[in-house]
Amino acid sequence: MAYRKNPVGVDELRALAQKRFFDRPGHMGNDLSQLDVQHLFEELEIHQIELEMQNEHLNATRAQLESTLIQNSELYDFAPVGILSLDLEGVITKLNLAGARMLGGERARLLGTRFKLYVREADRPVFDRVVGRTVATGDVQDGELELSANGSLPRHAEIRVAQLPQAQGFQLILVDITRRRQVEDSLRVSEERWKLALEAAGDGVWDWNLQTSEVVFSEPFEALFGFAPGEYGHRIEDWNTRIHPDDRRQVLADIQAHLSGKTPIYSNEHRGLCKDGSWKWVLSRGAVITRTDEGRALRMLGTHSDVTSRKQTEEDLRESNRFQQAVFDSLVAHIVVLDHEGVIVMANTAWRNYALENCKNHGHSGELIGMRYLDVLACITHENAQTLAAASAGLASVMDGRVAQFQLEHPFFTPFDARWFSMKVTSVHDAARRIVVSHEDVTSLKAAELASLTLANVDMLTGALSRRNFLNLADQELARSNRYGLPLMVLMLDLDHFKSINDRFGHAAGDKVLQGFVTTVTDVLRESDLIGRLGGEEFAVLLPNTTMEGGRALAQRIIDSVRDSTVEVGGQRIPYTVSVGAGCLSGENNFAALLAQADAALYRAKESGRDRLEVSLS
Repeated sequence: MAYRKNPVGVDELRALAQKRFFDRPGHMGNDLSQLDVQHLFEELEIHQIELEMQNEHLNATRAQLESTLIQNSELYDFAPVGILSLDLEGVITKLNLAGARMLGGERARLLGTRFKLYVREADRPVFDRVVGRTVATGDVQDGELELSANGSLPRHAEIRVAQLPQAQGFQLILVDITRRRQVEDSLRVSEERWKLALEAAGDGVWDWNLQTSEVVFSEPFEALFGFAPGEYGHRIEDWNTRIHPDDRRQVLADIQAHLSGKTPIYSNEHRGLCKDGSWKWVLSRGAVITRTDEGRALRMLGTHSDVTSRKQTEEDLRESNRFQQAVFDSLVAHIVVLDHEGVIVMANTAWRNYALENCKNHGHSGELIGMRYLDVLACITHENAQTLAAASAGLASVMDGRVAQFQLEHPFFTPFDARWFSMKVTSVHDAARRIVVSHEDVTSLKAAELASLTLANVDMLTGALSRRNFLNLADQELARSNRYGLPLMVLMLDLDHFKSINDRFGHAAGDKVLQGFVTTVTDVLRESDLIGRLGGEEFAVLLPNTTMEGGRALAQRIIDSVRDSTVEVGGQRIPYTVSVGAGCLSGENNFAALLAQADAALYRAKESGRDRLEVSLS
């Protein structure tokens, strides 16, 4: 573009001024005065200055415009996207360097050619549709197509088309998306391989678009529930409505926890509804693979695995365990299972209830599982040292494999309810090296044993043990008490003034009194206690596992009961009393020594007025 310089020349300017002056209507010609001429020159000077200022402004504007045009040209040529101008026939009339590179040729050779020649033939209808939408709407339209030029690799481009002013043609913007399409293709191939691998393993694959709620279910997924391809559905609701009502709430909670980022993956086992109306257990796992910059989940991939067989096996195992526990609990014997370190891992109801009842006064009122067996045994036996030592040695011999089974030589005593138990320890020989310990109540057997011995060796008149039998049993109890450190008491009893009863009422009446006396004393004694007739009206009572305080209290009950009892003979009631001497085991090695202590105490009771109790001073 050419610009006129100011001024254009003095002569030309003067001629132009004269013409305008004389063409002015009513000009004064030669009638101007000196003052008018002066004013006229001043006005001309002002106009000259204004013209010069306008000329400077125009020159500055022209320079700025030229700089802008140069910058625009540089931006056009070196823009990172292709920019093309097409006429109405689709011929390239203008393009930048990026556009030439994308079309695979030199700019000079590309000008004047048709743009569609560089579009892959299959994508040319796409280009026509984009141009058609642009003409129809008057707005910018876009699409994606593949550019294919001879001698160069094909490029994928995003195209934007806009109309030029006055419908002179079209402006095209080409954005190279080849790298993005390559990444998408690689990702698609990777996903297909991943899906194929999962499907080959028998897992069903699902792909959830959270923006549209659409889900793509693989054919193995649909087959998992008995559906044909495409029959399961394509919405997330198709999955949710087929979750078992009892499982749905937890499934949705687990999915939400993962979507919100609280869990690294989603994992849940639930029941899904099959086409035939049956339920199938599945393990559902998945993960969000696309999120927005703000962390909102956009896409989630996952799998479904059939775990029905495993679930059935687990249920069968639980049922078997419940059955075993029921059988276990139905046993009368007290049974407890220990691990290889002697810690309780299982127990039946009989053992648990008995142990808790015995140990509640020792601070163990809760669950005993997890405690050491020997600690519980200590509670049950009230810290009996001999029993604990023997049981500990037996357990150790089974634990280290020296013996497969161990049985405590003698039953142990439980002071809580005066019962006797035999203990047996057996190795299970399993991988966990567990051990079974049983406690069998032998109290009745022990009582029967004592009763059998008593019946074979009793005093025929009174039913008390004979002297010989009583002393033999007493020696055995003394040895056991010394072995296990158990307390033992013996009482010597002598009916007061028994000779006078015989003299006054006769020997038959005396025999009745002796029989009534033994009955009264037996009613006071416990099952484990023994009473024997040593001779005449003299008797002895053995109190196993009884302390001094316990023996004193029992002896006093005997005295009080005898005093309150009378024997009726021939319509006449005969009162009588008894004197008692008590001896307490304090290291004696034979029963005769202990009996001598009680006899000495009995002598003092008689000397002190009878109908009373005296305890040995030793």
